Amino acid sequence: MTARSAERLAVVACLAVVAIAASTLTALAAVRISHRHELDQARRSAVAAAKSDLATVLSYDYRHLSSDFADAEALLTPRFRAQYVKTTAAGVEPLAAKYRATSTAVVSPGAAAAITVNTHRAVVLVFVAQTVTNSQLAAPRLDRSRINVTLVRSGGHWLIDDLKPV
Repeated sequence: MTARSAERLAVVACLAVVAIAASTLTALAAVRISHRHELDQARRSAVAAAKSDLATVLSYDYRHLSSDFADAEALLTPRFRAQYVKTTAAGVEPLAAKYRATSTAVVSPGAAAAITVNTHRAVVLVFVAQTVTNSQLAAPRLDRSRINVTLVRSGGHWLIDDLKPV
C-alpha cells in the first residue's frame, strides 16, 4: 500500500466514523424530541381530562342521582370507583334525596395545572368552584376547593384514580 492509498483510507475511515457519530446523535435527538412531544401531549390531555372529569364527578342532582353517579363512575379506575360507590351510597345518596340537594362543579379555564406527568400517570392540581343547593340552605352556597387529581391512562383515556383536597 502506498502512502497515498493509506492516506485515502484514513480519510475514508475518519469520514465513516464522523458519519456514524452524526447518525447516532441525530437518532438520539429524534428520540428525545419524540419523548418530549409524548410528555407534552400527555400533560395537555391529562389536564383537560382532570378539568372535565372532576366537574362531572363532583356534580349531581337529586332528581337524577343514578345517572349522575353512573356518568361519574365511567371516569374512574376500578379501584377508585369502589371507593366512590361506597361513599355516594352511604353519604351522598340518602342525604341528597332527603334534602333535595344539587351540586354543580365548575373548573374555570386556566384553573388546572400538571404537577407530575408521564405517559401513563399524572397528578393535576385543579381549582374547582362548587355551587351547592338543598332544602336546608336559604341560598345557594359556593364552595371553592383545590384538589390534586391523580389520573392513570387506561385504554387510551385518562381515568381518575384518586382525589386529594389540598
